[in-house]
Amino acid sequence: MTKLRNRTATAAAFALLLFGGGGGGPTHLIGMAHGFPLSQQRTSASIPSSLTTTSPPHLSRLGNGSYARLGPILSSAVSVRGGGGGDGGHRRHQRNEIRDDESNILGAAVAVGAVTAAMGYAYGQILGFCVDGVWTKLPLFLSSRLLAANGIALNPRYFITGTLALGGLLVGIVSSRLKSPAYTVADFVSAFAAVPAEARELPRSRTALLPLLVLSLITSSFGFSVGPEAPMVCAGGLVGTSIARKLYRDDRADSDSVSKAREDEGDGAPSGPPGFESKGEAAFAEHLAYAGAAGALTAFMGIPVAGSIFALELTRSGAGLSSGARDALSPSIAASVAAIAVIRALLSPDAAVGGHFSYGTILGDAASISISGRDMMIAAVGCGVGGALIGTVFHKGVALMKKALWPAPKEEAKAASAAAASGGTKKGGGAWKRTVLTKTLVGLAVGLLSSSFPQTLFWGEGSLQCAVDGQATPFGSTKHGLPSLLTSLARVDPSLPFPDAASAASVGCAKLLSIALACAGKFPGGIIFPLFFAAAPFAHAASLAGLWTTNSGVLPVAVMSLMASTQASVTRTPLATALILTLSASGGTPISVMLPACLVSSYLGVYVSQILSRQSYFSYTK
Repeated sequence: MTKLRNRTATAAAFALLLFGGGGGGPTHLIGMAHGFPLSQQRTSASIPSSLTTTSPPHLSRLGNGSYARLGPILSSAVSVRGGGGGDGGHRRHQRNEIRDDESNILGAAVAVGAVTAAMGYAYGQILGFCVDGVWTKLPLFLSSRLLAANGIALNPRYFITGTLALGGLLVGIVSSRLKSPAYTVADFVSAFAAVPAEARELPRSRTALLPLLVLSLITSSFGFSVGPEAPMVCAGGLVGTSIARKLYRDDRADSDSVSKAREDEGDGAPSGPPGFESKGEAAFAEHLAYAGAAGALTAFMGIPVAGSIFALELTRSGAGLSSGARDALSPSIAASVAAIAVIRALLSPDAAVGGHFSYGTILGDAASISISGRDMMIAAVGCGVGGALIGTVFHKGVALMKKALWPAPKEEAKAASAAAASGGTKKGGGAWKRTVLTKTLVGLAVGLLSSSFPQTLFWGEGSLQCAVDGQATPFGSTKHGLPSLLTSLARVDPSLPFPDAASAASVGCAKLLSIALACAGKFPGGIIFPLFFAAAPFAHAASLAGLWTTNSGVLPVAVMSLMASTQASVTRTPLATALILTLSASGGTPISVMLPACLVSSYLGVYVSQILSRQSYFSYTK
């Protein structure tokens, strides 16, 4: 932990030295980064009135050094507010200030990327420690104690089922004690899918960030099949928005006093949402929220740029970038680049660079992966349609399970009101008991399933190689592999390749069901790598069933394509999905052979899933 604190402190110092300059304390790092989007400031005539009435940030928060840097920007704001005609020199000066404002936005995004990189790194280190403690050290300790005391071996079914039930109980207790529901990726998508994006929907990080990370940590540590990807997106978004709030008048009391002063002057109330004085400031918060999401996701996965594209695709219901991507793309990429620089140069300087998932091991030799154009298109189209079918079944199954596990809001409100009117339990008084019971039962169900299919434990990133090559890589030798004493009751031996199509399909179905249970039980987590893991066995099942020969170059392409299509059809992130898969592949994987089919499959998966169902996994409207 001391080493972790030292590296995190070094990253913070690096960010201050590189991006802060001058005096003014930590907020000087972002003190100069408060300009408005370039697209909204082309000329003085095109600037909305809401932007020309923007008050400057609290200068007392920024320090003397930052105050000095604010001079040119404030003078530009005053000149714009003055309106009217102006000479060519004034316009040239204004264009220079607009360029400075865009640079300042990128500077803030870089700072956000550095901060979220440190957060993502710390979270990953703690998560790794917890997973190792719960699933490696604890069972070995209990096994040795039981053998020494009673001469009996540890029963893997009892341990796996009990551990997941305990995890469900802990998540239920923590979530039921929160004053407000934990912030989730569904909330992030709903807020930023709106036009214009509603940055005010993001809660304050001082109240929402810690519960989000703690609940995610418990969920992932205890083996549930949802990962930290979505919590990283949410946490990064909270951090980015909080930094934006720090730059502007973010206290409700301050906003009220400003509104009253303007009403007294006859200027009217500010046009922006609560917490931000103007639409320009709300847009700035949106940009930094995307930057934070991109930085945190990049830091956790170690893949640059893909996190930026994922965050911007995630908030659109179709195959494309969000409506705010025109202005948010550059800040999000800047944050992603800053995050990977901090991770690679400071926090993990000795870690190997590059992906590690080898698709060549499917055939025994990466160089032997070759495929004709016709075979590639057949595999891409077939896997695109197949992945869309799997994804549609998945999100519809989650919706049905949610209805069964959680009553509809209106029915729940009526029941609570009736209980209160009859003098029974206070309104909402029994809700926490239902939450704890439901999550514990979900944990119990996932535990029973995982004791029969232990390879389906966790979110799948650490053990994905096992699924990619059809268990040619034993589950126990992967990052999240279990000791052999916990896999002895497995229905499909995770240390041996799939013997037949039925075995491969059963592992895929078990993983898909495990993910659906966790999602329906409202356990916080992402589904990127879980769906990758669930899809790969189905490609091997098709091969073992005779759709193509196992020693042909079609199989590796089909595995990646089906993984891409399944995930993209659910999250609607085709380009990011293809980038994640190809950038996480090993250096020996022929990307030029794999990528074209992967891209076709990803986009086809989104298009076909929209035809198959009008509903989607996320809600993109209020």
